[in-house]
Amino acid sequence: MTDISLPLSKQCAYCHQHKPLSEFRRRTGKRSKGQSRRGACRECRKARESGSAKGLLQVQGAEASVLARASAPAATASAARQPVQSTAAVPASLPGHKATAPKVHQHSLPERSKEGKHPAAAAGSRAKARPRQGEQRRRPPQTAGFRPEPGDYSALIPSAKGMILMRGHSDKGRRWHQEIDLELAVTLVREHAAVVVNRRTIRRLYSNKDFRALILTRDNYTCHFCGLYGDTIDHLLPRAKGGHTTPDNCVCACNLCNQTKADQYVEEFMGR
Repeated sequence: MTDISLPLSKQCAYCHQHKPLSEFRRRTGKRSKGQSRRGACRECRKARESGSAKGLLQVQGAEASVLARASAPAATASAARQPVQSTAAVPASLPGHKATAPKVHQHSLPERSKEGKHPAAAAGSRAKARPRQGEQRRRPPQTAGFRPEPGDYSALIPSAKGMILMRGHSDKGRRWHQEIDLELAVTLVREHAAVVVNRRTIRRLYSNKDFRALILTRDNYTCHFCGLYGDTIDHLLPRAKGGHTTPDNCVCACNLCNQTKADQYVEEFMGR
């Protein structure tokens, strides 16, 4: 078996100095090995955490010295390759020689960005594309559409199936909706049981409990047929013959008149 010699020192990623492994923090994780360490040494780590200007200057000075030592041989080699140029100035009084002055552009154009736009224009476009956090985007004003009157049943337009959406609420306040035909929707709006929300929707005004209280309170708990006390609701046009539960078609009635009338017309029941 051959012994594998492990490195006992590591180069810092900030000051670029070789220091023992004890100066570096141990890496953690599934893929980290036993001798793996983090990039910053103890001194650089303390300087970064404290944020003191002295520590940062020391680190920057160490980096500059290392870079200067590394770039010195390259600088000498490049200087040796360049030809030596004479710096002696040619006198202007020599015959056949014209004094040349360096060219100066009087009207220099401003620098343009990579996209070919002016820097100020590019900055303006970026500012428009990204509004500030506190600034709200202005939305164009939306014109309100046609809203019919609550009782204008002539404005109702059925769907492709010839249906109108009706919505309402139950006695416990739970919302419900269903589809009805156009004729029933027109009847409910005409007899003040619903109102028009839009061209395709109506809303039922009363729940079952509210509708009962409305009719009994309106008729003062008086039977419409005999004039005695009444606490039930009867349909003038029976539901079996096309009547609906609307304020115009329902009246207060006593229990006896309600059961006797049954599904008869009002004229038949009163003519007996």
